[in-house]
Amino acid sequence: MVPSNFSLLDYSILGFGGLFCVIWSLGLALAIPGKVDRAAIYFVAISGMRLLWEAFTLSGFAAQSPLLYALAIPFLYLIGPSILLYYERLAGREEWRLHFVHFIPLLLAFSPLLYWFALDSQEQATHIKLILQGVLEYPNILLLLWVVGPKISIFLYSLATTLGRSAEGVAVIRMLPQEIRFFAFLLLGYIWCMIVIDICGYFLGVSLFYRWSAYSHALAAVLVFLYSRRNPSAMLHISGAIQKARYVRSKLAGVDVKQAVQQLNRFMQEEAYFADEDLRLARMAEVMGLTSHQLSELINSYFQMSFVSYTNSHRILAACNMLCEENRTILSVAFAVGFNSKSAFNRVFKQILGVSPGEFRKQPQQFAESKMNLQQTLRPNL
Repeated sequence: MVPSNFSLLDYSILGFGGLFCVIWSLGLALAIPGKVDRAAIYFVAISGMRLLWEAFTLSGFAAQSPLLYALAIPFLYLIGPSILLYYERLAGREEWRLHFVHFIPLLLAFSPLLYWFALDSQEQATHIKLILQGVLEYPNILLLLWVVGPKISIFLYSLATTLGRSAEGVAVIRMLPQEIRFFAFLLLGYIWCMIVIDICGYFLGVSLFYRWSAYSHALAAVLVFLYSRRNPSAMLHISGAIQKARYVRSKLAGVDVKQAVQQLNRFMQEEAYFADEDLRLARMAEVMGLTSHQLSELINSYFQMSFVSYTNSHRILAACNMLCEENRTILSVAFAVGFNSKSAFNRVFKQILGVSPGEFRKQPQQFAESKMNLQQTLRPNL
């Protein structure tokens, strides 16, 4: 049933923005495995859920289903931590996990539901109206803080990722190519401004403020999507910049990194260390006179991949050349480049190039671009 105070504008714009993000996250989830981090899918999806909640609230439907309105609020507290999670994944810390402390606001956000459940639906609807009007009297002030809490969390987490670690985020943006740097600065400033306006709108009871802020976030989601399609390498640039910014304060500070990278390339390309199926990070680090941590950080910083991915990439690149030799079987190629089974070779080959070794052998020219892209990933950005 359509509410009497139904707002088609809020329902349309915010509903579209929310559905857009949800569909976008589904598209990311269906992408080639390994190409999209799950943190990115989660971040986009939960941002879409937040816009759908805004559409539900501001269009007038919340007054008809106040219980649903309240049940969604605690989960909005996940958006802030998701910003940090996604940032750390961009930094190449694939195994990084959120500490329990980040979930404390979420757990506390369930407690107001006890008060909410004790009210009848009419009283719940009245509270929603008072929240949107910015009434600061007790107990409404506590409910207002509860609703605004996720917005404050988003603002603080975005500030922390940008200005934390000695303003690491600012250093990251400065390392980006000019076009991406301009877009990142513009988007970040735009989002911060809109969040502050959103929070002020709730506390001042100015609906124009929080409505236009919500519209702006729907618009920002579409703009980021379009920009990512226009410049698909942007996230790789950002990921690389984060890792380089961290390198400045890393244990590599006393290492001649240029020489170390050149030495690593020589070991892999000229001496084919990758062909040893028992090659491990610790052994490679010992050969190079580095610690395992230093070698891992070196590869993460300058190739944006793990040691295993780096080694397998060299193996697959060498395999591409060997597969063009008709007298070689696929099994002999697998053993020659360091794999201990044909199944492991087939799996990694398809994961990296998107085709099986057999398909590549039949038409190597058709996949020349994929091979060239693989070569590019193994060239360090010194």
